Amino acid sequence: MAKKMPSRRERQNAVISLFTFPAVIIGFYLLMKGVIGIIGLMVISLIALFIGSWAASYVPDVRKKENKNKNPYTGLPQKTAEKKPAKTSSSQKRTSQASSSQTTGKYNVRPDDVIIQLPLEELEGLEFEQLVYLYLKATGWKPIKTPETKDGGVDIVVINKTDGLKTAVQVKHYYRSKTQVTVKDIRELDSAKKNHHCIGTWFITSGTFTNAALVEADTRRMKTSDVTFVETKIIPWKEREAAKRQVAVAKK
Repeated sequence: MAKKMPSRRERQNAVISLFTFPAVIIGFYLLMKGVIGIIGLMVISLIALFIGSWAASYVPDVRKKENKNKNPYTGLPQKTAEKKPAKTSSSQKRTSQASSSQTTGKYNVRPDDVIIQLPLEELEGLEFEQLVYLYLKATGWKPIKTPETKDGGVDIVVINKTDGLKTAVQVKHYYRSKTQVTVKDIRELDSAKKNHHCIGTWFITSGTFTNAALVEADTRRMKTSDVTFVETKIIPWKEREAAKRQVAVAKK
């Protein structure tokens, strides 16, 4: 069981005792030797009591935050043991190094050349977002990636070259998955568009939408593109682009 810290009053009394007790002993000794009388003994005791009370007034209240690292009796700063950094095992270091080398940011999971070459089912969610970004950029749109740390519920912002209006794009990678885009997803994107000062919204998924989600999107005038759009537009472009890059590499 941890020892209870004495109260401030108890610590103050201890400080007073440090001054008065020795003074009383010395006074009695001098009294027995005939050096001083009873009056002298009382004067010595009062002086010691006064000095002890003055010193005790500096005893800090350890409950206060500013006195957290002070000596509970003197009020002076005291050294605290420095915490040694926890040792990491070699396996933990290897895991950390591997993860940092593979992922350096939201859109830098794997290089663009690799993303374009891989089949759709082998892409991670963030890699599919990057693929959509590359497709939009290559097909005449003007896409802008949202900040890596806080995207505000929007993955890409597309600027219309004609009128300069912004469209908030949300991307979900549900290729060959039973997961569907729901009404909740539609509402979240519609609400998030204001975070990037967008007028329009566009939801792109490699999967499908629930019927309720499509109705909700139509009500909110949101453009929706599902796996059909991905298979008929993005994948053919991806295959053509992959072939072009292979030819370019072969010519070097």
